[in-house]
Amino acid sequence: MTIANNVVAKSAAVVAGLALVFSSFAVAVPAKAATTAELEAQVAALLAQLQALQGGSTTTGAAFTTDMTIGASGAEVTRLQNWLISKGHTIAAGATGYFGAQTAAAVAAYQTSKGISPAAGYFGPMTRAAVNAELGTGSTDGDDDDDSDNDSGDLEGGAGSIDSTELLSGINNEDVGEDEEDVEVAGFEVEVDDGSDIELTAVRVAFVQTDTNSGAASDDLEDVISEVSIWLDGEEVARVDADEFNDDNDYTKTVSLDGGAVINAGETGELVVAVSGVSNIDSDDEDSGWATTVETIRFVDADGATISEDTGLEIATAADRRAFNLTTFAAAADISLELSLTDGDDADDINEARVIDTDNSDETEGVELLAFSLELEGDSEVTIDDLTFTATSTTVDLEDMITEIRLMQDGEEVASETIADGAGLVENVTFDDIELVLDGEDTYDFTIEADLNENITSGATLMISMSETQFQAADIEDETGETLDNSDATGSANGEAHGLYQSGIMVEFVSADETVTSPETGADRGTFTITFDVTAFDTDVYVDGSTIDAEGGGSGAYQNISVTGTPAESGVVDTDAESAANDTYLVEEGDTERFTVTVNVTPTADGFYSVELESVLYALTAIDGDLTYTFNLDEFKTDSVYLDTNA
Repeated sequence: MTIANNVVAKSAAVVAGLALVFSSFAVAVPAKAATTAELEAQVAALLAQLQALQGGSTTTGAAFTTDMTIGASGAEVTRLQNWLISKGHTIAAGATGYFGAQTAAAVAAYQTSKGISPAAGYFGPMTRAAVNAELGTGSTDGDDDDDSDNDSGDLEGGAGSIDSTELLSGINNEDVGEDEEDVEVAGFEVEVDDGSDIELTAVRVAFVQTDTNSGAASDDLEDVISEVSIWLDGEEVARVDADEFNDDNDYTKTVSLDGGAVINAGETGELVVAVSGVSNIDSDDEDSGWATTVETIRFVDADGATISEDTGLEIATAADRRAFNLTTFAAAADISLELSLTDGDDADDINEARVIDTDNSDETEGVELLAFSLELEGDSEVTIDDLTFTATSTTVDLEDMITEIRLMQDGEEVASETIADGAGLVENVTFDDIELVLDGEDTYDFTIEADLNENITSGATLMISMSETQFQAADIEDETGETLDNSDATGSANGEAHGLYQSGIMVEFVSADETVTSPETGADRGTFTITFDVTAFDTDVYVDGSTIDAEGGGSGAYQNISVTGTPAESGVVDTDAESAANDTYLVEEGDTERFTVTVNVTPTADGFYSVELESVLYALTAIDGDLTYTFNLDEFKTDSVYLDTNA
């Protein structure tokens, strides 16, 4: 009780004295006895107001010693709030003693004003050290060579020292790209003895050029690096312009650190040097090599002694430094863009040669001709401004075939073009000014579709392709505006030639099978079947059912095979279609009928045998086939089986 009464009496006396000086101050008399903390808070608030009115500098007490964040409360919070208010940082509710969102915002504003990163509103070691330095009780160091401002108010222990400084193995030979920020190029483990906490106040950083690549690279660090930053345990503690490292100081400089760069006694801190690339690296400087190290560390211990210790690392010694390379942004970000045909059954239906039903009196709209993908790897976005494809036709000029051609993404039009007047059988089509932005680490699917003229001569073909040379010539830039190198844009997308018909058939694969029968004596017998559907469009058609001639011999997968023995070793077995004249089968307009080709093989030599369907013969009248269907038959084949002559 005696101690509390004395505190109350002193506080009341101070309040009375202030009232005599500034008559405009009014002190409300509480309805009940105030606590000591409440009276101290009132005094602190009045002191803050006094400082603001006088425009001078005064303190609000001893050094702050605790971390504070949202949810904290008590006299320390009140004192911090009063101090922030005195510095012009708004807390609308006033010094309430509770650390809420308003106090966090005021702390963040102070951190921003002092360059403390991140400015998150947390009152931690770095912010506390900066505030204590302004109170005259802590440390801050904004001078390159003089650390006398630091009086070690927050450090515990006695005399301190650094036991060792060793290079981190995880950071070496890093690529620093154009405009790339804060790339870690060297790291150091700083081990402190158990005698005292220490606060790092400055480090001596050195750079040296190690490789000029072409021999024409600049030896000025500022030509390739814009900033140098220092980090302790993931927090930024210094940042300087690269031009402070120059010929005059042999690219070596003592960099002062912000307050709060503390390593506790017996602990090891990680000190990192990071650099930021210039926005546009000259071609002579591309792939040039540099190295860096920290040669000296200056610190303060709990006794207040300022000490400089050599790390034992020298920039002239290759083993004591870490190398880094200057390169383009794309190379540093590992950017690569690959062009390819899109995978999947739906894409195969577009890309593989097929029959396209065209109208004889109206345009045929939205015909998909090519499905392709762009796979972007690397930590960057790219912008595609143009892409060039080649359209190839047979027998019909492209000018007479295509009315409009479009680049589509996920069903949405990206760009469209018309075919130039006078275009012949081959024409390059460029989609330009498309400004298509792709984000990194993703795959993007596209299609090219066209509107086709009416009455195109049946049997003409149309193919869309994009070569790697065309792709590499496209205007594709990374996020710094640099054009991708040829090595970063690879691949091609070449579709197959589609047939354009006003009437005819479409054939779809159903299945393929192969069996082997091995008699007790004599040669094996192989039975191969291929089943497919035939659809007739815009007319009735007649599929030829004559005996199939098989040719060739020998061994190997998907070869033509010889057919021996009697009766006929191959034929067409119809399951649905009606038989018509001349060994043909009728498929009526708009209908689909199923066919099975069966081939029986008795081998003349041991080996692997298989069957592949190369074409389907058909006609538009009931005669033997005079038209040949050869589209999309790649998968119309059986697996290979081994047949033994048992000779």
